[in-house]
Amino acid sequence: MRIKSLLAIAVILFCFLVTFAQTITPEDILSIRELSDVRHSPDGKQVAFVITEPATSNTQPRTSNIWTMPVDGSQSPRLLIPGMINAGSPRWSPDGKTLAFVSDHAQVYLLRAGESTAVQLTSVPGGVEDFEWSPDSKMIAFVARDQPARDEQEKKAAGYDAVEVDRNLKYSRLWIASVSDRNALQVTKQDFEIYELAWSPKGDELALVVAPTPKAEDSLNLSLIVVNRSTGEVARTLSKLVNLTGALRWSPDGRLISFYEGPPTKEYAAWVSIVPAGGGPSRPFLKDYAGSVLRLEWMPDSKHLMAQSVEGTHQVLLTVDVETGNRSKITDVVHSQWNVGFSTNGNTTAYFSQSAGSPSDIWILKTDAPPRKITGLNPQTAGWKLGKLREVEWKNSKDGLLRRGVIITPPDYQPGRLYPTIVNTHPGDTAWWMGWHGSKWWDWGQLLASNGYVVFLPNTRGVTGEGPRMHQTIADWGGMAFQDLIDGVDYLVEQKIADPNRLGIGGWSNGGFMTEYAITHTTRFKAAVAQAGHSDFFSLYGASYLSSSLRISFGDSPHASRKGYDERSPIMSVRNCRTPTLLLHGELDSGVPVGQAYEFYAGLKDVGVEAELVVYPRERHNIQERGHQLDVQRRMLAWFDKHLK
Repeated sequence: MRIKSLLAIAVILFCFLVTFAQTITPEDILSIRELSDVRHSPDGKQVAFVITEPATSNTQPRTSNIWTMPVDGSQSPRLLIPGMINAGSPRWSPDGKTLAFVSDHAQVYLLRAGESTAVQLTSVPGGVEDFEWSPDSKMIAFVARDQPARDEQEKKAAGYDAVEVDRNLKYSRLWIASVSDRNALQVTKQDFEIYELAWSPKGDELALVVAPTPKAEDSLNLSLIVVNRSTGEVARTLSKLVNLTGALRWSPDGRLISFYEGPPTKEYAAWVSIVPAGGGPSRPFLKDYAGSVLRLEWMPDSKHLMAQSVEGTHQVLLTVDVETGNRSKITDVVHSQWNVGFSTNGNTTAYFSQSAGSPSDIWILKTDAPPRKITGLNPQTAGWKLGKLREVEWKNSKDGLLRRGVIITPPDYQPGRLYPTIVNTHPGDTAWWMGWHGSKWWDWGQLLASNGYVVFLPNTRGVTGEGPRMHQTIADWGGMAFQDLIDGVDYLVEQKIADPNRLGIGGWSNGGFMTEYAITHTTRFKAAVAQAGHSDFFSLYGASYLSSSLRISFGDSPHASRKGYDERSPIMSVRNCRTPTLLLHGELDSGVPVGQAYEFYAGLKDVGVEAELVVYPRERHNIQERGHQLDVQRRMLAWFDKHLK
């Protein structure tokens, strides 16, 4: 009888929650506390992590601080240092006695075990860009940038502040700080740009990923070198084929170094490779893996790597045998996009994961126990009307390529009933993953679903999660990628999920471009919202730091061969557009300058299309101020409601 009573109560509670759950609003989305940078203590007893709090003012960005808690979940998360403003990048010393972090003008601070006051370690003008502990816990290596010379400062103070492009370059330098006396010495004197660093286990050398200069055109011209810790001299160059940062790790036994390698052509392909630390040929061992490694760490035995990777629309934690490349899945990970991460000591792993009804929390995985969630940072989402997620598959009608994506159906979804459907195109090359689609101002999934829309998140070709070969097809965005998208829409229409007469499309960054390309190549969409989209690749080439990437995509400079640039530019086909379009853009966007939005807006007006352009002061490519993030979501929702309901 007791069991039946409990079941009855559970059913009543469920019905109550469904009945009184609230429709999600933009304000709800911005109430989410976000997690990042989880770090496991060496003794396996604690985790340190960063929580980014909701903004309290409409004119200010969010603030972030470091929290800690026991791995066993016996205590709630604790703010590391109350009153500290915008602290981040927690790093445990290898001996576990000190936690280093960055705060206040990007300087490194040290908090020793049992103490409540942090000590400032660095005082470098311009702040610290990256740092790592030495293996013996006695030093910290950090990267800091050259600052203007005295005569430059005096000229600027006198009003002579003209910027000479590509002259008086300010390089990043490697420094070493002693923890005991807090003295810091500049180690590298050579002119190169440091992107990544890793200590050797002996502490006598550091591996660096570097570019020749800080110029945008050199950002893809990366090399892996090893420098002497005392002199800063380059001891050896291990590879000139580094194609991505984020995988530079020195094995615990000192023999091997992992990194992301790519083709000499610098196309959009990268795989994990291993190179002998003393020199020799590199060895790719995940080149044929049909997934994308996002994070990796060496295991204590130096024979395996632990990796977090994307496989289609799903994520996994796995171990990889360095010798054979064989993979063993440890556990599935639920995540939507970005802010992924884990930290392990070999026996215990802390990582971020989501659930169907909640954003990211910290989970703990031990070798002798199943995964366990130890935080619950966003309990408010339990009262929200959430859509349901599932994966969908379809084929490209031209080449038969199997594509995958995610759809989110409204909370009250009824099979067979046609719903207004929004295609939410992905930003950049990051595929949509199964997870919580509602923590970001640009990820509109749950917001739209809760307000009655079917949301389609297609993984068009060129995305991560399908291996380096598929990633290389990034250059086909706007071509076969558009065909992938439109065939996915056809599939939803055939399945009687999407209403063909009420289709919308929208997205941010690359999603903005794909939106503009779609509405200039089909009239099927009845409403569009394009944020920070590239409308004219020719003008973008000369005004953005993306010129190197564009040369790779199109094979050359537009001044040598313009045809490909024009063929993929939505502005060249704007005369075909009939879709009411809302354009949103940051005024100070340097990656996709706001002129791209003005061009497209003028084109839409010239051909008589209903259009609105909204420009956000002070904002760059990533909208930061709460008031602007709210405005983006409100306008997006209102635009689709106006034209699709």
